[in-house]
Amino acid sequence: MAERLGIAPSTLSRWELNKTAPKGEDYDRLKEMIGEEYLTDDDLSETKKTIQTISEVSDRVDSILYQVTKIESNQKQFEIEDNKSAAKHRMIRTIAVVGTCIFIIIVFLYTWFHILNHGIRDEVIEGSAEMGTPSYFEIDDGQ
Repeated sequence: MAERLGIAPSTLSRWELNKTAPKGEDYDRLKEMIGEEYLTDDDLSETKKTIQTISEVSDRVDSILYQVTKIESNQKQFEIEDNKSAAKHRMIRTIAVVGTCIFIIIVFLYTWFHILNHGIRDEVIEGSAEMGTPSYFEIDDGQ
């Protein structure tokens, strides 16, 4: 039949599946071949409505796919930002731990040297770093 109409078999298949409708000369040849009583304008308009509905549904699906693509893109962006935020928090936590350790070491060393030089009750101990200086514990003989 496609050969007699002078069209490709795929074109005839699309007509049969209501994916497209015959137009112009193709429509006229088809009308001559099968007879006018079998092919009416109502059939053609129904085919056009079907094609238009398929086109509208296709457009809606394309729109939905576009929105899904945007959502996926935004999700990836959120994941990247979340990873950056997590790395920033890890760095801040590390700095806080290191700073606290340094502070504890400084307090420990200060306390240790203070006890070495002044004892627990804050008296000057012989052999301390301040041994060469006069002590307020020395008794003045009056001489």
